[in-house]
Amino acid sequence: MPIAYERWQGAVADAAAPLLALCRSVFPDFSDAYLHDRLPKLDAPMLWLAIEAGRWQGFKLAYRRGDALLYSWLGGLTPALRGRGVASELMRLQHAQAVAEGYRFVETRTRAANNPMILLNLRHGFHVTGFETDAQGIPVVIQRKTLA
Repeated sequence: MPIAYERWQGAVADAAAPLLALCRSVFPDFSDAYLHDRLPKLDAPMLWLAIEAGRWQGFKLAYRRGDALLYSWLGGLTPALRGRGVASELMRLQHAQAVAEGYRFVETRTRAANNPMILLNLRHGFHVTGFETDAQGIPVVIQRKTLA
């Protein structure tokens, strides 16, 4: 089945219910509050979707942090889409849109144990720029990319 890619055109709050359902299928122990608390606070959100057979199967959600920085906050794929290049395509689309909207940098934070995401970011031109521990005491790698 072919994968369709779309940028969400409505208010990101209108995507909350299907996005929450997708997050629950992608992330073990996902907290609904994590999404609900942050969505209303996002400045200029950018949501890209991977759709298969009419169903949301993957996403990449980013938002503005200053004039030149796009913060790539949350993304994931259902297990059936992993290893098929879908995450790379979502990232490529997000970065192309970021360039078109005048961003100069994209930044992300990834749990240090999430090697597949860290490696994907490195393959797409990110550099490790820092390390921190989040509010739950989990180590996090900070990565940044300069956009062309």
